[in-house]
Amino acid sequence: MHTYDAIISGYGPTGATLANLLGTMGLKVAVIEREWAIFDKPRAITADHEATRAFQAAGLADQVTEGTIAHPGTDFVGVQGQVIKRFYPMLAPGPLGWEPTYMFHQPTLEATLRAGVERLPTVNVVLGHSVAGYRQHERHVDVHVEDAQGAIETLSARYLLACEGARSGVRNQMGVGVHDLDFDEWWVVVDVQLHTDVDLPERCVQYCRPSRPGTYIVGPDRLRRWEIKVLAGESPTSFNDPEYLDAVLGTFVDTAGVTVQRVAIYRFHAVVAEQWRDGRVFLLGDAAHQMPPFMGQGLCAGVRDAYNLAWKLDAVIRGAADQSLLDTYTVERRPHVQQVVETAKAFGLIIGELDEAAARARDQRLEAELHSGVAQTVRQSFIPGLSAGLLIVDDEGCPGRGAGQLFPQPWVSSPTLPRIRLDDLTRGEFYLVCHDARRARLAQALLDDCTRLLDTRVVCLNCGAGSPVENPIIDCAEEGGFVQRWLEQYGAVAALVRPDGTAYGTAADDAGLHALIEDAQRKLDHFSEQLCTSY
Repeated sequence: MHTYDAIISGYGPTGATLANLLGTMGLKVAVIEREWAIFDKPRAITADHEATRAFQAAGLADQVTEGTIAHPGTDFVGVQGQVIKRFYPMLAPGPLGWEPTYMFHQPTLEATLRAGVERLPTVNVVLGHSVAGYRQHERHVDVHVEDAQGAIETLSARYLLACEGARSGVRNQMGVGVHDLDFDEWWVVVDVQLHTDVDLPERCVQYCRPSRPGTYIVGPDRLRRWEIKVLAGESPTSFNDPEYLDAVLGTFVDTAGVTVQRVAIYRFHAVVAEQWRDGRVFLLGDAAHQMPPFMGQGLCAGVRDAYNLAWKLDAVIRGAADQSLLDTYTVERRPHVQQVVETAKAFGLIIGELDEAAARARDQRLEAELHSGVAQTVRQSFIPGLSAGLLIVDDEGCPGRGAGQLFPQPWVSSPTLPRIRLDDLTRGEFYLVCHDARRARLAQALLDDCTRLLDTRVVCLNCGAGSPVENPIIDCAEEGGFVQRWLEQYGAVAALVRPDGTAYGTAADDAGLHALIEDAQRKLDHFSEQLCTSY
């Protein structure tokens, strides 16, 4: 029987990202995928800098972003053709060191991720097979793998990670329920290639018109997409008729200038699995959540799942933490993704309103909010931080100042350090950041006294030549002032950052620095109590 650290079921973007992350950590992984080849049509089309940060951790960000284009922003257009809402990326360069939001071609992305896996000698990819079931034991899980002829082989792993998509068989065997956010609509997705210069908007557009709600998306190169709502009394299968499709698509674009590449009929859902872990089995990506596409966050959510879980699995498998650390996966990811799904649903309700009077009232309200400056227009502001989990909390049990928020990763350098992104300097480790040499030395002394704080480094940014620090403290200068502004935003002098780029917490002074490190050590000690018997 083959034994692995983890078996990944599903080799789409979430599974491939997870395979790359675990493989670069040196874990022994098997990937089981039903299909023999990558689906050759675009599906997901939007990603953000959080996803890129995960690809960066796998050493693939430059390859993934090659050939992509910056997201041009989205205008919501009302009944009379007026802009009623704007949904634009933050200005580049962003605080994570990558384009804040961008458009990509999914088959190209998947090919890049799979090529990344081929670098990794500890990852075994098995195509043309599927997971037929599993059986859990105290220290491992047996996974029954079925080939196209129905023959079954049993593999053994410490963990089974289901990235199989919305029809996940592993989720069904787990028997977990799903929380339905009450969004169930038929839409048709039409991908085209432009073959002439067609008069089209420069930005993406949400056509919030009751006569025919729809979405226009600017893809890379000459790829363009329309998502078209199926109206009441209209059969979704009508769009399989080329003449019917042409007539409807013609209300958005001169169809003489485009070549239809793909027509897909979707039933958009908004659901979140109630539980994402059962012992040694985990759900990720669409197996754990599905959302309508109006925020472009479906793929990003799956990649976040992978990044959140990967470093925790690594810590447990290499003996730095007990399995109880893995309980924080559901605690952290489920509330986060549910909020994103709820926002995507709210956008869908804005776009898809079919009542003329309600639509005009909506336009009046949103237009007033936009012109008054009340409306939030930056895409990234709609993505929450973590609200629970491995974070420092205040007296009321809420995340402390800055805890659970994304920490910036500026470009950094020094006379002895080439220009590099901060994550690449601290990859796979906790790290503590401050701007004061004395405080950096204090932090290092406190960390040296810790019995357990996972490989934490101290980074002193812009400390100045007059106050040198010694190894192992990393002394470098940041570009753009992103960390400085982040700390000022939360009234902090230092921050402790997790391996996934999430802030564990901040300190406002020396006493707060003591408390921050002690809190992290106490929590991690709790997750390390039963190491000798946990796996």
